[in-house]
Formats: sequence, C-alpha cells, structure tokens
Amino acid sequence: MTAKALAVVLAALLGVVVAQNNPVFKKFEYKHSFKAPNLAQRDGSIPFWLVSGDALASGEQLRLAPSMRSRKGIAWNKRAFTESENFQIDVSLKITGQGRIGADGLGIWYTSQLGSLGPVFGANDFWTGMGLFLDSFDNDGQKNNPQVSLMLNDGTRSYDHHTDGSQQILSSCQRDFRNKPFPVRVRIEYMKNVLTVHIDDGMQQTKRERLSIGLKEEKSLDKKKENMVEERKNWIFSVAFGGLTRVSAATGGLADDHDILDYSVFSLFNEQQKPAQTNTQLPQAEKQKYDEEFERQMKEYEAERAKFKEQHPDKVKEDEFEDPNKYYEDATARELRLIYESQNAIHQVMQNMDQRLQQIQQSQLAGGAQIQPQTGGQAVPAIGGGFQQHEKNEVMQSLRDLSTTIRDMKQYVNEIFTKTYNLEQRWGQSAPSGGAGGGVDSSMHQKVDSLLNELRAVRATQIQQVSGTGAAGAGNCPNISCISSTLFLVIIFMQSVVIVVVIFLRGRPEKPKFY
Repeated sequence: MTAKALAVVLAALLGVVVAQNNPVFKKFEYKHSFKAPNLAQRDGSIPFWLVSGDALASGEQLRLAPSMRSRKGIAWNKRAFTESENFQIDVSLKITGQGRIGADGLGIWYTSQLGSLGPVFGANDFWTGMGLFLDSFDNDGQKNNPQVSLMLNDGTRSYDHHTDGSQQILSSCQRDFRNKPFPVRVRIEYMKNVLTVHIDDGMQQTKRERLSIGLKEEKSLDKKKENMVEERKNWIFSVAFGGLTRVSAATGGLADDHDILDYSVFSLFNEQQKPAQTNTQLPQAEKQKYDEEFERQMKEYEAERAKFKEQHPDKVKEDEFEDPNKYYEDATARELRLIYESQNAIHQVMQNMDQRLQQIQQSQLAGGAQIQPQTGGQAVPAIGGGFQQHEKNEVMQSLRDLSTTIRDMKQYVNEIFTKTYNLEQRWGQSAPSGGAGGGVDSSMHQKVDSLLNELRAVRATQIQQVSGTGAAGAGNCPNISCISSTLFLVIIFMQSVVIVVVIFLRGRPEKPKFY
C-alpha cells in the first residue's frame, strides 16, 4: 500500500511539472464564434454562420427552438476549423419552460460535413464526428433525465431515440440544466488527443465547473464501453483538424425555449506550436509616406471639385453638412406634427358624429310624421307600426351615450388646445433668441389656427344639436325594427352549442410527440 501511494504521489507531481513546463496558449477565433451584444445583424443573420429551420437570431441571443410543439432549428459555421489541431468551445445557454418536464433537448456538434435539419435534436442523423446532447425528456423511462451525453459516430449509426442512445453514448452525466437563474456554461476542450467536457450548474453568475465527462486515448475502466472507445476514438481525432461546428435544438409534445447566449471558439497551442507574433504596426518611414500620399490626393480632389463647380454651376449640389435640419426632424417639429395628425383624426371623428346626428334627427322627423291624431283625442300609430316603450328607451340610451362621447371628445380637444397654446407661448419666447431655427414656419401656424377654429365651430354645433335632440327625443323617436324573441333565443342556443363543442375539443387529451 505504501509503494502504491508513493507511486501515485510521484505521478501527480510529475504531471504538475509537465504541465508547468508545457503551458497552453489559446487564441480567440472570431470567424467561428458569436456572442452578445450585437450577436446578429439587422437582417437577422450571423456573420460566418447559417441559420435554418425555426431558429431566430437577435442582438442578445440565438433561439434555436421556441417553446412551441414540434419545432426544430439549427445553425452551423460556414468555415472549417483549420487554425489548429486542438480547440476549445465555450457555450453559454439557457433552456427554460413552463412545465416541470421539458423536451426534447439541444445538441452541440463537431462534424466533418455541413449540417441540416433532422430528427436528432434538430440535426441530421448518420453524422460523422462528435455530438454532445443536452437531453431534457426521459424517453426510456429510466428516470435519468435531464442528462448530458457524448456520442461519436462514423456516419453509419442511427441515433436511438427510444432508449435515449443509452447503448450508443460513450459517457454521460445526469444534470438538471432547465430553468436556471443564470446561464449554464459548457466547455468542450480537445487537447493532446483528450476530449473533455465541463458543465456548471447555472446557480451563480460566475463560472463554476462542477461535472466533467471525457474521452481519452487511454483504456477505459468500463469494460462495456472499452470497445466503443477503441473503435471510435480515432474518428474524432481525424476530424479535429478541419471540422465544422454547429448547434441545434428541437421540441416534441412538450416544449422549451432553447437559447444560445455565447458561443466562443478558441484554438489551443503549446509552446512548440505557438504561432509567431507578427508585428502589425507599420514602420515610421512607411507611415509618413502614406500620410503624404493621402494629403496630396486630398489636395488634388479639392482642386478638381472647385474646377467642376466653376465649369458647371447648374449641377452643383448644396453641401449636405450645412443644414442638418433639412434632413432630420427636431423634437418641436415632431411634437407639432403629432398634434396636427391627432387633431385631423379628431376632426374626422367629429364629422362622422355630425353625420350620425343628422341621420338620427331625420329618423325622428320621419317617425313623428307617422303619428296621426284620432277624433277621440287619442293618438294611434299609422299603418306600418309605431314606437314601443322599450324602443324609446333604447334610443334615449343611445343619445345619452353619444352625449357622453361628445363630452369626452370635448375634453380631449381642450387638452390639445392647451398643448398647442403652450407650444405657441414657447415659440414666442424663443423667437427673439432663436430666430428661424425652431423648424416651424408661419404657414404651419396658420394651419393650426384654422384647424382650431374649425374644431370650435364643430364642437358648438354638436352641443347645440345634442341639447335640441335630448329635448325632443322623448316625443320623436325613430322607427327601429328589432329582432323577435324567438330569433334571439335561437342565436343564443347556437352560440352555447359552439362554446360547448370548443371546450370539449380543447379538453381532449393529446398523445405527446417526443421527437
């Protein structure tokens, strides 16, 4: 026992000395990476990457699959990784969902060919290379999900969804990565023929490595997987130089949001492989030469420009930098434009209300003409029917609602008038000092004044009509035809049947689709 313990200590010390004598240098590869902020461009694309399926890129994240059923998305790098034989991939991701159980999962790939949409966590099957799977759903019922698993493939094997690839994966660890307060960080490192995966728990903002799974050249202690390691370890080593990286995700009967916040790729070098430092600064003499050449070309350009202005004065355009207000709208002009548009909309609404009141007045006059006096001093409706009491009540209620609406519009117009008056006072105070720099001309003032006068006239007309209509509404009401009680009950019954059918169809259980 003492000899074995001494051998272990010596081996550990030897490993520390070797690691110190062979430091590792890493270089960030921006053509293989993306990260927030400004993750995507304005058109939704990511530089050097292709996004397909239901994946959606924004400035802060890449959402591979939304929390909707049967969705899948993929994004892969267009450039092969040829910068180094060793690499490191750092991924920050968030997988969130409303339920206690999610599906299906997310995959991080390093393969020898371009990816496409498929059934394996959103990517194609029969791949050649490495696949790291963050599997959310327990398809085999072994209660070992969520789990992180590593699988290598030579292009001839199909991923078995029903068993969650339990007979195909090389290594795995059970780790809950859903609904964490902070992003979950995953590191994939390939150095000196050793592939290692680190993952933290996402419970704190700073990085903290908790679990690791890996594939080494040395023999595995697990006899069951020793043959799989020996058969497939050379595949990942053969595609390590010149491979393609990609990420994918998919949902099934259950759904989660699968987001990538940071995807950073580094090339790793040891002391012997470290690239030589290149001096990017120009010599002083060469820099001075370029500066003199630039000054000479600028002088020639200014001379040619002045010559052109003299020869073609009609084609000379104004300088774009002389008056920026010509191309940009200031805050005062924008506020005035918004007020003008609001007043136009109010004016249009009030005109429509005026037309409606005129129609109601004409209907009242037509209804009053149908009531003829009888010899006994009683009034009976003429042929064609008259007004019932409930119809009169409905008309009166409509008039009251219309009066309330007009009062609200009056208050809103008063508010706009107050704002306009304040703006006029502000322009009057700033006119002596600012001159014509306010950006508002006299024609705009005239338009606003004319619009206010029209609004005042329309408002006075509406108030007079409402007051006159309210006084005569009890005696002169329009002849409004109502639906019969039988038709009303039939409509209510049909709506009730439709609501019951919709509730029944929504309450039917659906068989979930897990991949």
